[in-house]
Parts: sequence; structure tokens; C-alpha cells
Amino acid sequence: MARVKPELKSVNFQLVQTIADQQITEDRLNLQLNRLRLMYDFVSALNNAQTVDEIYQVALNGICPPLRTSRAAVILAKSYQGLKYQESIGLSQKYKQSIEAFFEDPSHQVESKFRSFPYCAILPSDRNLQSICQAEGIGAIAVFPLEYERRHLGDIVAYFDAPRQFTEEEVQLTQTIVTYVAIALTRKQAEQALKESQQFIQRITDTIPNILYIYDVEVKQNIYCNQAITHILGYSLAEIQSMGESLLQIIVHPDDFAKVKEHHAHVRDQKSEDLFFIEYRMKDVHGKWKWFYSQETVFLRNSDGAVKQIIGAASDITELKEAETRLQSSLAEKEVLLREVHHRVKNNLSVVDSLLSMQARYIDDAAALRAISDSQRRIHTMSLIHEQLYQSQDVDKVDFCEYLQRLVGNLYSSTSFNTSQIELKLDINPTLLNIDTAISMGLIVNELLTNAFKYAFPNEHQGLIEVILYRSVDDHNLHLIIRDNGIGIPESVDFNATASLGLRLVRILTQQLRVSLDLSCDVGTSFHFTLDTKPCKT
Repeated sequence: MARVKPELKSVNFQLVQTIADQQITEDRLNLQLNRLRLMYDFVSALNNAQTVDEIYQVALNGICPPLRTSRAAVILAKSYQGLKYQESIGLSQKYKQSIEAFFEDPSHQVESKFRSFPYCAILPSDRNLQSICQAEGIGAIAVFPLEYERRHLGDIVAYFDAPRQFTEEEVQLTQTIVTYVAIALTRKQAEQALKESQQFIQRITDTIPNILYIYDVEVKQNIYCNQAITHILGYSLAEIQSMGESLLQIIVHPDDFAKVKEHHAHVRDQKSEDLFFIEYRMKDVHGKWKWFYSQETVFLRNSDGAVKQIIGAASDITELKEAETRLQSSLAEKEVLLREVHHRVKNNLSVVDSLLSMQARYIDDAAALRAISDSQRRIHTMSLIHEQLYQSQDVDKVDFCEYLQRLVGNLYSSTSFNTSQIELKLDINPTLLNIDTAISMGLIVNELLTNAFKYAFPNEHQGLIEVILYRSVDDHNLHLIIRDNGIGIPESVDFNATASLGLRLVRILTQQLRVSLDLSCDVGTSFHFTLDTKPCKT
């Protein structure tokens, strides 16, 4: 029996020790569970915080219990100097103002040892700060820096009644809390910065008078529109989004729908980032069609490089289109009126020609008849211009090549000589001239060809008359050459002082047109006119 008692005592002792160890383990597990629960609640509160100030409040409420204090604050450094109490619990307003006033002095700097993570709470070495703290009943301070990715976001300051050393468990828990707070602050500040940036961009886009949009050419849906679409077309943004894939079919004009679809297909295959342009009509909320001019570029591509989304700006050009339509209508009316004017001028010249023909019947004097005949040819020369303008699509410019062919042909056929006697050669290129220049040049051709037909080949001599019209490549000047291989101008005739009405008319018209004239009589007669202005190109 004596041996059994010591063994029983040993077993009981071991059992008590085991139960004690299990109780300690259970207590530690419960403590860890409680801390995990507290950390879960703390992190959830941080995530649910809507503002930075709410994060500060959650941080203070979370750090006080594990450090066994009821006083704490979030302090931020000012942009210029000093510090500011952003959020606090358990501190008087007088104390906070005293501390802020103390650090307003540039000579008072925050002690560097308070910038690293503390393992104990003590009072600062500055006696003035100690006096301020003691007046508040503060015996020790611990400063926990809020830092994330090398950015100092501020400090959490805990206040205690007396100096104390933190346990390793308190340090780890506090470090975890401070890290979570720094991450939450960084995320919230980034969210606010992004939100402010988006609001800034939205304000800009909403003040632009053009419709800004992002269109997904792959799913055929509008992704974004600014407020301008409501001002211009009357649809709300919700109505635009609700149209979905039917957007274009609903608001784009039926005559432009196929063009818009082809445009999107063309843009989707583009590999460059160039601008694309298109005009089309859209229907407003009242059923009125409006014209738009869009400039677009690529906004987003798929992984294979195909265009997925385009961004564009649509300008309302309805008023410009209406003005263009009115202008075209007015221009068409004026063209009709101008053609009618040319037609009437041509008819009036024909009447004058007929009157001269009637008058010639009562004249027996040969010289007078020749003068009337010359006048009729000049009238006919001018009449051809107005007839051609009346029949032409361009009522302001004359195709001088076509005009010369008709004029020379009429003069050649109306001459009394044998056509086999004189060969007429034309080498003329298409040229557009205004009406004044064309009439003057036509009269010059009329006078010189008439003189050549009359006097260059006497006694039925055979010869050649050439009319050449071209534009020089180097200076684009217009050249007109009329030459023959006849007997030439007699030496007794001075071109600059001749009494001949035809040659005088040629000289006057040359001066009016500011045309340079090169007259040569070496072989026959050659008139070379150079027009140094630049008539309208063909």
C-alpha cells in the first residue's frame, strides 16, 4: 500500500499538468480566435469606410483596445510646415491646438526616433512638449508611422498615462493594424483621385458642344455618350443605351444606314490609328432629321489586332447643309438666268447682223459693203462666244479650243476663195478662258485670219495658214500663234501706225489684254501672242 500512494500522486500530478497545459493552449487558441475575429471586423470596417475620415476613425477605434489606451490621434504633416490633427479620440481641443501651435515654429521639428515603429511609449525630450503633455495628463507617447510603398501618409499617435514597453504580441498586432490602415488609405486616396479625374473629364466632355461617343463595332452597341446628345437630339443617355444593337437602325436615316455600316466595316479592318470621317443624318426625339459630320479613331483593339471600339466626335452641320442647299438652289437659278442673258445677247447680235444685211441691200458703194461685211464678221465672232456659253455647263468660262475650231471653220467656209488654194492647219490644246479674254482673243483671230485670207495669197497662189494654241510648261503662259507662208506684210505698212481698222483693232486689244506680241515677216507673216496671266486650268 505504501508503494501505491507515491505512484498515484505522480499520476495525479501528471494529469493536473496535462489539464493545465491544455487549458493554456485553449486560452491561447481562444485569444487568437478573438484577435482574428477582431481583425476580421477591423478589416471589414476599413473596407466599408466610404471616406478617408471614416478610415481614420476606424483606425483609432481599432488600435486603442490592443494597446490598452483610450486616447489616440491621426496626425498629418502640413504641405508647408507643422502638423495637423486630422482625427482624434480622448484628447482636448486645447491640447491639440497647443501641439499644432508648437510645431508651427520652424525650429521645432518632430523627433526622428518617433518616425520609426516604436516598441515602447515615452515622452519627447523637449521640455516644452513635456509640459504640454503633462498638462493633459499624458505620461507617454507612441508614434506609429503610416507608410506604404515608401510614401509617408501620416502618423497614428497613441497616448498613455505612464511610459511602458510593448510586448512582442502587441507590436505584431499594432504593426498589422497600421499596415492595413496604410493600405486602406492608399486605396481610398487612389479611388478618390480616380473619381475626381473621371468627374473632371466628364465635366469637360459635357461642356463640349459636339456629341462624343464610344461605339463597339464588334457587338454593334454604344458604350458611351456625353450630355451633348441630349441637347442636340433630345434622347436621354438611358434611352440611347436601351436601344442596344438597334441604335443605328432607329436613329440613322435609312438612306445613310448602309453607308454607316460600310464605314464601320472599313474602320474595323484598319491597322493604323488614322482619323476617319463620315457624314450622315440622325433623327431627333421629335422625328426631325439632322446632318452630322463625324471624326473617329480607334479606341480599343482585340488581341488579334482587329478594331473593337472606336471613339468619335459628331458635329451638328444641319445649318451648314441647309445653307449649302439654299446656295446651290440660288446658284442654279443664277446659272439659268445667266444662260438666258447669254442667249438674249446672242439673239440681239443676230438681230444687229440681220439689220446690217438688210442695210447692205440698199448700198451700192463697194467700200461701204466691205465695211458692213467686216462688221458682220466681228459681230458673229462675239455672238459665237455667247452661244457657246448658253450651251455650256460652265456659264463663266469658255472652252477656247472649241470656240477657235468653230470660229476658224466659219471664217474658212465663208471666204470666197477656192478651198483647195489655201490649206488651214489647226494645232490647239484645250484651254478655259473667261468671257472678256475669250471675246478679245476671238476678235484678234478674226481680224488676222480675215486679212490672211484676203491678202496673203494673191493671184490664186497656194499656201498654208496655221493657228496654234498651247500653254508653256515652264511658266504656264498661254501662247497663240497665227502665221502663213504668203507674201507677208508690205514694208510700207507700219503695224504700230497703220490706218487699217483691223490691224488697229488688233493693236488695241493686245494692249488691253496686256499681251506681248512678237511679229515676224521673214517668211510670210507670223503673229505670236503671249498672255502672261494665268487663265483657269482645264
